[in-house]
Amino acid sequence: MTKPIIAITMGDPAGIGPEIIAKALAKPETYATFSPVIFGSERALLRAFGFTGVSFPYENLDPKKSFPTTVSGIGLWNDESQLGKTLALGEVDAACGASAFVWLDTAIQLAKEKKVAAIATAPLNKEALNNAGYHYAGHTEILAEKTGTAEYTLMLIAGAFRVTHVTCHVALRDVSSLLTRKRILSTIRIFNQALTRLDGRPPRIAVCAFNPHAGEAGLFGSEEIQAIRPAIEQAIQEGITAEGPFPSDSIFPQLVGGRYDGAIAMYHDQGHIAFKMANFAFDPVKKEWDTVTGVNVTLGLPIIRTSVDHGTAFDLAGTGKASERSLLDAIEVALRLTGSVESNR
Repeated sequence: MTKPIIAITMGDPAGIGPEIIAKALAKPETYATFSPVIFGSERALLRAFGFTGVSFPYENLDPKKSFPTTVSGIGLWNDESQLGKTLALGEVDAACGASAFVWLDTAIQLAKEKKVAAIATAPLNKEALNNAGYHYAGHTEILAEKTGTAEYTLMLIAGAFRVTHVTCHVALRDVSSLLTRKRILSTIRIFNQALTRLDGRPPRIAVCAFNPHAGEAGLFGSEEIQAIRPAIEQAIQEGITAEGPFPSDSIFPQLVGGRYDGAIAMYHDQGHIAFKMANFAFDPVKKEWDTVTGVNVTLGLPIIRTSVDHGTAFDLAGTGKASERSLLDAIEVALRLTGSVESNR
């Protein structure tokens, strides 16, 4: 049986993307069930081999030729068309931002054509991306535009901890106006479908409130009364097991304890802070990141896209210390979503 091809985009080559790719693919058992194709720069990859002390054989794929139907071992779609003679490291560079966009755009088109089964992305730098003239808030917005997707949401996953967001990359002052019954209901539906696909059974979903104490019956805000609760009630009528709205300061421990299969946050930090408190560890002695786990999945797209749940970490670039764990997790979740591996729940 032909193994699925997973596109792995390098992200910003001035960051840790090349290094975590090098470390993730250094052991052949990592890609025993799929064929990885890296979309990036050969110079950046070879430099990462030196930084990390690991390497692997790969096949150079010519961007000027048609994409192959099968790949033996690891493929490298080496496109340095946006890069100059000097390759930046650990700093914001427009050429690196442009490269990250081109590599992602290529992978998206191949996914739409079903030439790759899924995309797993290393981090890009938003400032570099915008300096290059690509005015997007991040990966999610590029993916939505390039696939013509109007309703989508970002999910973070690390084992049993799954959280998605009704709003994400928007200013906090704008969140309230975006919390409509329609948008919240759409998020519940998309989340329900994704978790059912991941776990092979309908999930139990907890929905966060927006205001402290879930609004205290309108004393602290009306979003729960006007939008969140009506959306939950409609979802229940549709057969979805959804409960809430719950104060976010108490619902996440219940999620970790297994009472729910996933939680819906109303805005970026409401979900991200809880997720990273549970899944990111900082070494108090070394004063540096230790274990960083978690996967970012864009739900609602017609293609499968997963990503690491961390940034370009320019301060770590070139040290070889960046952990590949999140990228390995992103690849594993991508394979689960393609149906190539079974759920571990």
